[in-house]
Amino acid sequence: MLDFLFKKDTVNVCENLNNFYSKLREMNSFESISEERKEYLKSTMTRYGYLPYPQIKALEELSDAEVLFALESKWEANGVFSNGNFNFSKTSVLARNNVKNSSWLQKEGHDIKLINLAGLGNGNNSDDCGKFMDWLRELLILPSGNLSNNIFGTTMYLIPFHPREFGCAYLPTASCVSPNLEDKNILEKTGANADEQVKLFIQMTQLAGHPVIYDILPQTGRFSKVVLTNVDCARWFDINALIEELIKHVDEVASKLSDKFSKDDLAIVSGIYKKSIKGESYGDLTEHYQNIFNEIDEALKETKIFLSNSMLEKSIQDKLHKKAKSIINRLVGNSHNKKLSENDIKNQGEIIQGLIHEGMWPAPGGAWCSAGVPVFDRMSEGASYPTFKHYKFDGEDVTHFANLDCQTPYYFVCLENGKYNNDVIKFFIDYMKNLQEEFNFDGFRVDHIDHIVDEVSEKDGVPISYRAPRKVLGMLNSAMKDKIPYFATLAEYMLGEKSLKEYHEDMNFDVLWGNDIPAQSYKTPEVIAEENLELSNYNSASKKSTPLSILKTYNNQDGEFEAFDRYPAQLGQQGALFKWFKFKFLPGGRNAQRPIMYIDGDESFTATGMEYIIGNEVSMKRTKDYDFFSKFDALDRFVKNTPVITDGEAHIIRQDDDGFVVWQIQKEGLKNSILVVANYNNPHEKFRQEDENGNSWTEEREGREVFDKTIELSCDYSIVSEFRFDGTDYLEEKFVAATNSLSFGKLMPAEFKFFTVIK
Repeated sequence: MLDFLFKKDTVNVCENLNNFYSKLREMNSFESISEERKEYLKSTMTRYGYLPYPQIKALEELSDAEVLFALESKWEANGVFSNGNFNFSKTSVLARNNVKNSSWLQKEGHDIKLINLAGLGNGNNSDDCGKFMDWLRELLILPSGNLSNNIFGTTMYLIPFHPREFGCAYLPTASCVSPNLEDKNILEKTGANADEQVKLFIQMTQLAGHPVIYDILPQTGRFSKVVLTNVDCARWFDINALIEELIKHVDEVASKLSDKFSKDDLAIVSGIYKKSIKGESYGDLTEHYQNIFNEIDEALKETKIFLSNSMLEKSIQDKLHKKAKSIINRLVGNSHNKKLSENDIKNQGEIIQGLIHEGMWPAPGGAWCSAGVPVFDRMSEGASYPTFKHYKFDGEDVTHFANLDCQTPYYFVCLENGKYNNDVIKFFIDYMKNLQEEFNFDGFRVDHIDHIVDEVSEKDGVPISYRAPRKVLGMLNSAMKDKIPYFATLAEYMLGEKSLKEYHEDMNFDVLWGNDIPAQSYKTPEVIAEENLELSNYNSASKKSTPLSILKTYNNQDGEFEAFDRYPAQLGQQGALFKWFKFKFLPGGRNAQRPIMYIDGDESFTATGMEYIIGNEVSMKRTKDYDFFSKFDALDRFVKNTPVITDGEAHIIRQDDDGFVVWQIQKEGLKNSILVVANYNNPHEKFRQEDENGNSWTEEREGREVFDKTIELSCDYSIVSEFRFDGTDYLEEKFVAATNSLSFGKLMPAEFKFFTVIK
């Protein structure tokens, strides 16, 4: 029914959305909602601009009709909806507000919320993926901004919503939307399929005042349709040929060991080694035979490196690209060798098996610290897939760090000579431009781009790894910004070498990931203030017309991973709330504007779950801590409505080793300021320790109270009130008499207080 809806020549998006929405309304009559309930929803939306519920409460307490009813208030407030109909010329809230640059994403007080569409259903009851009406619940509860304070509504950051290999969101098998996200009832009643439902949702989100950014990858799934229809964009191995060549060298290597081992033993182990290369089972080896096996393996190392490097040279790749195309065209039935689209791939599984049978495998990624090409080692036991060795630039074996063997990096560079593969670069940039155009994203977060400019990936400015080179990323970001002036770009860069200029000026990123997750235990208020100052100094000295920002990351998709194992819930409820508070209440001033990122479920103190739903296409299990939510939400609202914070700068007055800390937030030209007093110890924390030998371990510590503290301000300042939580908001309580000193008998771990100061 709605096949015409998203064609690029469609001019009346508004009319199409109205057609869809009218059918959605027919499915969810407002007559089912009591007048009392309508009044509650309308008054709440008028007061806050959104429904202050955590997602789990919205899932359990709101009917679909109530969701639509309340959302209409949000659209009305944005001036795009009245009398049951949408009326707009531009979908993006940024375009509607004539935004001309990407600074909207950088604004202090602005939030970015990471959302997995598949995870938005009620995982407490079912694994079933979140569907369209679940997504609208998330939209309804997504906090609004404060445009009078130049803060847009919370940015919705969507992780990949494509079909998944092995259930992982970062292993896409195609460019379309996962069919598991499709609401069959909506499809039946409106004709909108999975792709169209996601596009409609993004439209509705932007019309409700929220920018939408998306996770893009400089790689794709191993045998994704992108690879199958554009074989030139990947490096390929002919594994059968490599096995055949390696087997030829086994006997040669074994003969060189005849002075150490008997001829018969060498013959036996050589046969076993050949089996291992092919992935054939050979049983357990005696210690003697294992020693021979290991020596053969070590002696073949350089041969394996040479063969893999040789196969990935451009001249051989040209031949392998032709071979792969021939296999694919034959299995698709493309006798005329026309350019294939992803829609032509109806038998993806059959094509993959056909390629594997002929030994054709795309070259994988490697480890975070690997350089050069992956080196074919042997087939897995059972010959299901090839395994690879990965080496650092200095030759060190870093295979134990590798976790990207199921990904296919784009063939941006010929690693044998450092020459750029311009056709692939153009394909990649065009692909991303088309993706943006199809879904109308307001920005991209680029995955897996740590170590782009260090010795792992560059030598004398020449790329030496599978990663996207800085030149390519700079070209991509510039192309997007040339097309859309407000387009924002976020880099997954954790500041390992503090290469700010490289990511900002060379690659044209607006915001960097930062290291708040791995360094969670050490981010005291003083450390955060120092980082603010470093960023401010950088921007003051930068020659780029637009500034750089670095996220303050409350949480992201990495925190639960074993490599980091740092996430807010580890700090306890009060500790997690204090982490949110200190990020909100430690602004860096005009030259260090920094947004905050958090993830779905954080608002109700859901301890873990994001890692699981990234690796499995299911809904998230959520905690129902509504007291935590109320404080979490109230702090967010307070900041957005307080210019002294969003436009001011925090200065540490005092930070003691026992946990006591005091800071003041001031804005030039304002007499009023905010004074914060806290115990920065958390109830529970994990600290990573390391000895002089490089051995590391995790140490868990309990937080301590602080006792008998006094803070005195100069006579120019008067502390006139304290903000206290009343169950819904932080409200100002005036003191009977102003004072310039405060005393505290005891502050519990992560306890914080804040006051109004007048000069």
